Amino acid sequence: MPAKRSQAFRDTLVAFALALGVHLLMVLFLLVGSWDWEPFETQQVPVRVTLVDQAPRASVEPTASENNRQQQAAEQAQRERALAEQREAQAERDRLEAQRQEAERELQRQEEQARAREQEQRREAERQRREQELARQRAEREERERQAELRRQRELERQQLEDERRREEEARLRELAELREQRAQAELDRLEQERRLQALAERRSAEQAEREAAEEAERLRLADEAAAAHARRATLSEEYVATIRELVRRNWTRPPTTQPGVICRIRVVQIPGGEIIGAEIVSPCNADAATRRSISAAVLRVEFLPYQGYESVFSREIDFDFIYDG
Repeated sequence: MPAKRSQAFRDTLVAFALALGVHLLMVLFLLVGSWDWEPFETQQVPVRVTLVDQAPRASVEPTASENNRQQQAAEQAQRERALAEQREAQAERDRLEAQRQEAERELQRQEEQARAREQEQRREAERQRREQELARQRAEREERERQAELRRQRELERQQLEDERRREEEARLRELAELREQRAQAELDRLEQERRLQALAERRSAEQAEREAAEEAERLRLADEAAAAHARRATLSEEYVATIRELVRRNWTRPPTTQPGVICRIRVVQIPGGEIIGAEIVSPCNADAATRRSISAAVLRVEFLPYQGYESVFSREIDFDFIYDG
């Protein structure tokens, strides 16, 4: 639209210039025609006339005076025509000047309107720029809030996993403490039984006392061995799981996306002899998909779990926690 208005304005100026040129040519012709030209004198053909002198000679002089007056009247009329033409030319010049001034005023109005439109466009562009800047700042603020919420959720999940691991560790320690207490109590019971056997042996005959003491000692020995085997089994099971965890850690290739604080429970399926036939990630696990795949691949790369020396704690399915703290 601004280009079309500018073209129309230029066409108007060209038309105005052509009209102004035509009027100036007309004024020029009028001015040239108003100059004092020498009147065209026609040569009078001599006429031979024979006059009869019947009147006084003074009658010829009024005729010459009349010719002079007629010539003066013609010159006066010519001057009046020239003045009229000059006034007409001045009026034409005034009209053309008025048109020129009107054209200048129209041009000025259009320029002012163009400046006003340009100012309005600048104001609109500035308003849009401010709106875009506000939108960008709002988007950045929302993104910061989203990232903060994501970090908070991750920290909460990590804390929950840490609490669960701590509770499991506390439970394991309590179980070990209970086993130690059971062993201590068994030892106390054995000493008590020995004391009773000693007292019983003193009251009975030597043979009877020896037989009963031997039987009681054997019973106590078996009970002691059972308690010791149970404790050894608990300790051996922990050692077995720790060995498996270390083998998996050595065969693990950490992906770039893995963050410290990873805790994933892994279920390994094996057959007698320690050969691994399956592995999967079970809950809980706070790792991403790439880290989960890398942990499962590390378990499968182990291929064989330790078997000799751990036959008593062998299990077809074993669950253990894979931990990465950075």
